[in-house]
Amino acid sequence: MLILIVKFRTKPECRERMIALAKDAIGPSRSEEGCMIYDFLQDPYDPDSFTFYEKWRSRHDLDLHFEEPHFKEFAQKSPELIEGTPNLVSYEVASENKIA
Repeated sequence: MLILIVKFRTKPECRERMIALAKDAIGPSRSEEGCMIYDFLQDPYDPDSFTFYEKWRSRHDLDLHFEEPHFKEFAQKSPELIEGTPNLVSYEVASENKIA
């Protein structure tokens, strides 16, 4: 299993465009075969800060996601809306246990 966390800031004047662009990608991404979780989160204390939290069955499934048209559209349009460089971190997870 692979967990991907992507954090970034939008330009304040581009916030609503970013939200709309992400919304267009969420449904198709969640319906991909290897997608377990695909969330787009806005920081409640900083409305220009966003996080994608994703859980994929495998790295291969994530790589397939990167080839999907809805992801390519997001990847093409989002750089002009973002300040700085996004922070991408992935975690390979061997097992998962529920707490309590």
